Amino acid sequence: MSPRPSPSGAAARGLPFEAFEPGANWVSRDRAVAQADVDAFAALTGDHNPIHIDAAYAARTPFRTRIAHGLLVESLISGLAWDLGVFDGTIVALREVSMRFEAPVLPGDVLRLELEVLERDPAPGPRRGWVRFATRARNQRAELVLDGQWLTIVQRAAPGEPRPTPPA
Repeated sequence: MSPRPSPSGAAARGLPFEAFEPGANWVSRDRAVAQADVDAFAALTGDHNPIHIDAAYAARTPFRTRIAHGLLVESLISGLAWDLGVFDGTIVALREVSMRFEAPVLPGDVLRLELEVLERDPAPGPRRGWVRFATRARNQRAELVLDGQWLTIVQRAAPGEPRPTPPA
């Protein structure tokens, strides 16, 4: 398979549609969540719910401390997925996201993404296909904190390219 250019112009390391076999999976590197991340997300989105940014308020909640925004957690695992390299230069779009927040993520927690191919569908056409992934985020204690799915559109291999195999 010849390398595709990434948005930066460098050779892409992403996998085409054909390489995403159901059952294939990857585990990301660890990513710590800092209170500064939570504060920056609140500033960026305008979501200033005190459970995220006010320690005195959060101390009176069942969590007893500030927690990260759920959508921040989803955003962080998106970055962890990108770091895996499997989407570099081949993902076209994220079509659908579903998620269930299973446990709070606290500043100081460390996240890790587990990404698994659930299914693929040759639609929408000859140049691209749908790939559905399970997305599971776990904290440093291996507790499931987010359980979700992504439906993506991924480019197919160019005609004449050998069928790629996913990295182990």
